[in-house]
Amino acid sequence: MNRLELVDKVSERNGISKAEADRIVVTVFEEIMSAVTAGDSVTLIGFGTFKAIDSAPRTGRNPSTGEAIRIPAMRKPKFIAGTYFKEIVNEADNQ
Repeated sequence: MNRLELVDKVSERNGISKAEADRIVVTVFEEIMSAVTAGDSVTLIGFGTFKAIDSAPRTGRNPSTGEAIRIPAMRKPKFIAGTYFKEIVNEADNQ
């Protein structure tokens, strides 16, 4: 599913226009990204938690030359699925 398909679903399920649904979906994503960028975590009970993690610098290699390179430390977004989300995905696999 892509964003436009999600917008269609939100529009249908809530009886609102696609334009309004798109504004809502985009706003939710922007607010999650803004909070995580500011160092906060966003927890949606049953769905999961979005947060930023710091990765340590590490050594990698250039795939073209095989030469060792240093990969600098960076902050990365991370999503941890909630218990309910994990359960329903697991149930779908077992059916």
